[in-house]
Amino acid sequence: MSDTEGSRQQSQPFGQQQVNELFALLSDFNPVTSGAKAVDQARRTVESLIAAMELFVQSMDNMNQVASRVNRLLDDIEGPMRQVMPHVNGALGAVNRLADLSGALTELSKRLGPLMAFIPQDKRPKDTTSPPDTGQSQA
Repeated sequence: MSDTEGSRQQSQPFGQQQVNELFALLSDFNPVTSGAKAVDQARRTVESLIAAMELFVQSMDNMNQVASRVNRLLDDIEGPMRQVMPHVNGALGAVNRLADLSGALTELSKRLGPLMAFIPQDKRPKDTTSPPDTGQSQA
């Protein structure tokens, strides 16, 4: 702007154009608009928080239902298991003793194996239906 235009604007009375410029400047700093934006943002934040809390409560309800079901299942199973477990322990002990005996019998058969070579083996199978041979012939 030149000096003459600046002096002319200063000497002119306050006109419509200056009022419009003033309103344009003030509209950028309008506290009502800023306040409305802040309130809207706060409302959206609160709504999101409420939705998150509702999901959290629903998740906790689901977890509570699962825990209740597990407790009922344990209540149903615990009594019979307490009655059966001593018998299972006894059966496992018996199986362990049988395994020990089986190992001992295997060891015994290995040690007796060379002794079996000295025992005569009958080559022909015995006929249990015929009378025993007494060495006398019948004539």
